[in-house]
Amino acid sequence: MRYFLAALLLSCCLLAQNQSSPQSSPSASGMFYVDGIVYQYVARPDSVVVAAAHSVLNRKFLAVKVRIYNAGQQSVTVKPEEVVLEDANAGRALTTVSGADLARKMHHPYNWARYAVTPMAGGGSEPPEDSATITPQLVEMMKAMAARSQGGGTSMMPGGKNLLYTDTPGALGSGEATPGANVCDQVCQLRNVEANSPDVLTQLQRQNDPDYVQQNAFLANTIPPRANASGILYCPLGKLSESSAMSAQVKKSRRLLRVTVPVGAESFQFVIPVE
Repeated sequence: MRYFLAALLLSCCLLAQNQSSPQSSPSASGMFYVDGIVYQYVARPDSVVVAAAHSVLNRKFLAVKVRIYNAGQQSVTVKPEEVVLEDANAGRALTTVSGADLARKMHHPYNWARYAVTPMAGGGSEPPEDSATITPQLVEMMKAMAARSQGGGTSMMPGGKNLLYTDTPGALGSGEATPGANVCDQVCQLRNVEANSPDVLTQLQRQNDPDYVQQNAFLANTIPPRANASGILYCPLGKLSESSAMSAQVKKSRRLLRVTVPVGAESFQFVIPVE
């Protein structure tokens, strides 16, 4: 009788533990290229996050671009201070610089040569208009991609999977998608959003205007359903450490940036190589 009661108690504890443990949402991930810059994405049923990074301002700063799609039924609020940038090699957090503070530094004549600043009279360029909304096809993409990975774990960077080797804007138009489109066709929709307007990361490499830097900074935003928001986070590039060669496959040292983006109750993480 005692053994029966002990077994029953153990079963109840295990059942309660299973019911109380949170179930992580199924997700899918991959990457694509725009003008030679690699973009990574993580897709879940209610949201998709796209991230990329590149050195800017005469290689003094790192610009991290984040775009968040909301396909859920409720609005979500995102704040720049909640996005975590880390040195993946050293395992430490990085301090970001707000777009306003960085623009203020760039306005100082002493920094014009250091940051390769182009002074412009009468204000800077207009920020690219970002009016893309989530289409029904994109919603279906999120659900389909999440369903594909529900049967097993998916790595954040599945080697060679969902990778698009095209740098020509418009080469893969969203209009080509059909009701029976495969995952690659749907991933192309994510790429086209980044490629159909002047890419901010590309512009920042050659247009070092303080106003442009500030206008494209990642700001606090409430994203309604079927909409998206994007922006740039800045941090000093010199704060990133370089890893040493670990194996024969690693030919040179590299810097790795870990980006964690909270969206509602979910957390999206990327590890981005920095050239």
